[in-house]
Amino acid sequence: MKNLLLLLICLSPARLLAQDCLGMTFKPGMGYEMQSFSAKDKPNGRMTYLVRNVRKEGGTTLIEIEFQAFDEQNKARQAPYKIQYTCTGDELVADLSGMAMGGGQTPKDTEMKMKVNKLAYPRTLTDGQKLPDGQMDADFYKNGSVMVEMTMQIANRLVGPRESMITPAGTFEVNKVSADIDMKNRVMGIGIPMSMKSVSYRAGNTIFDVRTETYNKSGKLMGYTVLNKVY
Repeated sequence: MKNLLLLLICLSPARLLAQDCLGMTFKPGMGYEMQSFSAKDKPNGRMTYLVRNVRKEGGTTLIEIEFQAFDEQNKARQAPYKIQYTCTGDELVADLSGMAMGGGQTPKDTEMKMKVNKLAYPRTLTDGQKLPDGQMDADFYKNGSVMVEMTMQIANRLVGPRESMITPAGTFEVNKVSADIDMKNRVMGIGIPMSMKSVSYRAGNTIFDVRTETYNKSGKLMGYTVLNKVY
C-alpha cells in the first residue's frame, strides 16, 4: 500500500517527492519484496515492488509502482509491469493487476486491458469490521485477439483482532483480514472457475499485506507470501 508526492521545491531532489498518506510516507526509490512459499514452506518465487513516482491529482495521491515477479530459479516471469495505488485521504485503493501478472496463469507475450480494478482499504481497521468487496476484470490480447478473459471477485472481507507478527522485514502490528475469492479464467471461450479463501495480515504502516495465505475451498493451505524486505 503506497502514497506520497512533491511539495518541497526549494530543497534537494532527494526530498522533493516525499509525502504522507494514511500515516505512510512514500517517495521514488522505495521498494518492497514479497517471498512466496508452497504449503510445505518451500520457497517458490518472489515479487518486487519499486516506487517509481508519487504525484498529486487534486486531493488524490497516486503512487506509481514497478512490479516484477520471479520464479523459484530467480528468473523473471515477465517484463517489469506498472501498477498504481491511489490514496484519497480516507482510503487506499489497491491495484490488483499485479496479482494477474504475477500468478503465472496468463500466456506470454500478451497485452492486458483492465475493465474493473479495485480493492479498497479504509484508514483504520477494527475487529469485526466488514470491508467492501473487491473486483478485477481483465482481458488478455495477443495479436489483436482476446486470448483470456479473467474475472476475480473478492467478497466477505472481515477484519479480525490486532496481533503482533514477526517477518524478515521486521515486527508489525497487524489485523487479520479473511475473504472469499471467486475467480474465472475464460480461455478461448471455455470457462475455468476457481474458488479460494484468503487470510491476509495488514499493518497500518505498510502499503502491502505483511503476510497472505491462500486456501482452497476445502480449507487446505495452498501457499503463502511474506513481506521479506522494505528498503
